[in-house]
Amino acid sequence: MDALPNSLLVETVKYSIMKHLKTCIAVSLDGFIATKDNELDWMPENVSKEIAAAYEQSGVLLAGVNTYTCIFEHWGGWPYKSKKTFVVSHYDTNVTEKENVTFLTDMPLRAINELKSSSETDIQVIGGGKFITSLIEASLLDEITLYIVPVMLGDGIKFIGKTFGSKWELTGHRVIDNQVVCLTYQYKGE
Repeated sequence: MDALPNSLLVETVKYSIMKHLKTCIAVSLDGFIATKDNELDWMPENVSKEIAAAYEQSGVLLAGVNTYTCIFEHWGGWPYKSKKTFVVSHYDTNVTEKENVTFLTDMPLRAINELKSSSETDIQVIGGGKFITSLIEASLLDEITLYIVPVMLGDGIKFIGKTFGSKWELTGHRVIDNQVVCLTYQYKGE
């Protein structure tokens, strides 16, 4: 059997590498990502800017419908119009088709896996505790960056729901302004 030409071999390898699904999210010391009314006013401005920068640097965004709706209502539209965005939902209620937004309603976890296989860039997940939990349960999330903010909200929207258990490896850590701890973890399996 003849060997593949180098150019074809390079192209085959180039497109068979699956891109990473990443998320970055601020979490209070007591494990909440937002207040009950979806407010983020407890988050330091520098953390908010770092998370926004991660969204801006990504070529592809992925959000759950609750987070998408919250951002859409807060900003009066979708603020990431230049980014290809996918929203996981049970219903196609997309009012922003002209703004580069596609709703994934039919077998969304399979669609996300296909997106990881076909994307030319890593995919940034725009938080939401339930959505992130479902990605972890399906072994689709590859990286989590947590900004642990030294505040107790007392109640609100939880970061992670019940999961089956998985292993993660710390790949980065730093302290921001002698307050917020930033931790990055890579998924290592079940």
